[in-house]
Amino acid sequence: MNKNTATQIFSSNWLIILSFIAIKLTIHFLTYNNYELHRDAYLYYAYSDHPAWGYIAVPPSIGIFAKIATSIFGNTTFALRFFPAIIGALNFVVIGLMIKELKGGKTAVWLACVGYLFSPAYMHTAALFQPVVFNQFYWFLSGYLILLLINRNETKYWIGIAIVFALAFLNKYSIVFFIVGFLLAMLLSKHRRLFLSKYFVIACGIAIVLVLPNIIWQFNHNWPVIGHMEELRERQLVHVRLSNFLTDQFLMNIQAFFIWIAAILTLLFHKQERQNRVFAWMYLIIILLLILGSGKSYYTLGFYPILIVFGAHFIDKYIVKYRTTVVSFLIINAIVSFYGSLSFDGIPFYGFEKVARKDGYRWEDGKNYNVPQDMADMTGWSEIGNVVRDIYLNLDEETKKNCAIYCHHYGQAGSVMFYGKDIGIPQPISFNASFIFWSPDSLTKEYVIWVYFEFDDEVDPDSLLNSYFEQIELKHEVSNPDFRENGTRIYLCRHPNEKARSEYVEQMAELKKRYRRN
Repeated sequence: MNKNTATQIFSSNWLIILSFIAIKLTIHFLTYNNYELHRDAYLYYAYSDHPAWGYIAVPPSIGIFAKIATSIFGNTTFALRFFPAIIGALNFVVIGLMIKELKGGKTAVWLACVGYLFSPAYMHTAALFQPVVFNQFYWFLSGYLILLLINRNETKYWIGIAIVFALAFLNKYSIVFFIVGFLLAMLLSKHRRLFLSKYFVIACGIAIVLVLPNIIWQFNHNWPVIGHMEELRERQLVHVRLSNFLTDQFLMNIQAFFIWIAAILTLLFHKQERQNRVFAWMYLIIILLLILGSGKSYYTLGFYPILIVFGAHFIDKYIVKYRTTVVSFLIINAIVSFYGSLSFDGIPFYGFEKVARKDGYRWEDGKNYNVPQDMADMTGWSEIGNVVRDIYLNLDEETKKNCAIYCHHYGQAGSVMFYGKDIGIPQPISFNASFIFWSPDSLTKEYVIWVYFEFDDEVDPDSLLNSYFEQIELKHEVSNPDFRENGTRIYLCRHPNEKARSEYVEQMAELKKRYRRN
């Protein structure tokens, strides 16, 4: 192949990739407003007003993205869905880079791009402002840099791997599964000699320096991530079943099943692909680690684009005689599987009425409900935020100065911040998540807008609040059967009594002590 021919192939491949990027971005930008922001997005939005090197549940980078997005596009849903869409589209660039490194052809590019584009899982995560989509990108980019390391036998790539690992760590701690899987797989392979390099030592130093501020923050706050993981294990991970975890590995990327399975089998058993066998070992080790740690099934999503690239390349490389038939079948399968999966994931295309199922969807609490959990978490928040906003606006100026807002959890508090930003609404008080750090030590206000929702049906909210305030007034009750917190009540409470003030001080002191180094 002469230089001009190689340049033409390279250029045409990138035209294909740019076309897929345009398609994916168009889909996300046309559908970004089909649903409200996810409940978790309101917490991450709140981080943008409280920059720090760490938070109770996640590392700091998601708050930085929230700040940049809202600074550019304003306090809008589009702003918080902009970066997930962009990051999701950037994965096509990594696809192109990996196939170029593997010396793959146009067919491999087409197949890998189709396999990724028509994935309901990646379409879904790129529609959510959460660390997940960034995590997937960092895993994929790490896979590309690891390919460069072992394919070119150049240890300088340790530096790039370390930087990406550090950025991933500052985004979501689950990168630890990838790092451990990678290191163990390298030790099991002939590539273990690559550890014997000064660049590996330098890379370790760089990674430590980059993540150290977050580690110090965790240390100074008594390692809240450990408490968060324990709570997560008790409330959610305890409901993770091995059968569901393994089934999800097939279903999450059913549209590219034959492609990524081809990758694993070829990497494990084809003699000519021993050079890259480390990737198959990485996948299997990560799966094992997540099973042992009761990890959620979607934690593996960052690895499947790597397998899709390898599978697309191997199909193009080894299936010559029936290539057109096989590739056509795989592309049709991807499109049909994607369309069939829409009724289950429902995001961002279908409404609640089209995804409701009598047999239900399994949520994190182990129970079945008639709509997917993420969808139930993407409605109702604007109603809460705007009602609180209107209540506050209708107060006279003196009462506004003497009014606090209390929310039971971060979804409520974050939505109040989001929809009340333009009127300078007070920082909501909450005993949940990182709002603990931003809440006052004592209750000094005479008026409290109270957003009430409890899972315990035996608790009567009127009786409870009457025991804390001289007067309560129910202003609004949410009536939205698709909302996870249907029935949420919003009160305007006046004159908290001594019991309310003393219990507030005690609970806040206890919570803040938990996150303070002795």
